[in-house]
Amino acid sequence: MSTTTKPDLTITTTEHRNVQRLRDGFDAFSRGDLDAVRATLSADCTWTLVGTGPLAGTYQGWDAIQGMFGALFEATGGTFSMDVISVLANDTHAVAIYDATSTVKGVTDTQRFVLIDEMTPDGLVRSTQGLAYDQAAADAHISR
Repeated sequence: MSTTTKPDLTITTTEHRNVQRLRDGFDAFSRGDLDAVRATLSADCTWTLVGTGPLAGTYQGWDAIQGMFGALFEATGGTFSMDVISVLANDTHAVAIYDATSTVKGVTDTQRFVLIDEMTPDGLVRSTQGLAYDQAAADAHISR
């Protein structure tokens, strides 16, 4: 009598640790927990927002980055929210695609963005680049 065994076709997948780190950063920001956000950034982190809107520019260090977050909350009257669509990462980079919704001067709009993080070997964010899929529309909304 011959016996046959079935091959194990189970697929095991795991997310890279930087995927969870980026998701945790988004969650902390959504809760307004800026101390937790700060803990995800290296001491010399830079945050660059591309475009021509009032928040565009490069922010160096926590004080400047926190000031940019404050300006974002002020411009949107605290209505800014995010819905993460997808996150991918490796040892050196983490990328998130997300929708951001906010109301500026009575007009509510949702724009899709991509956030690109360069990571340190210990999993902290060294630099962030944020840009919209439709940068002109995003700039027009925040500039109302």
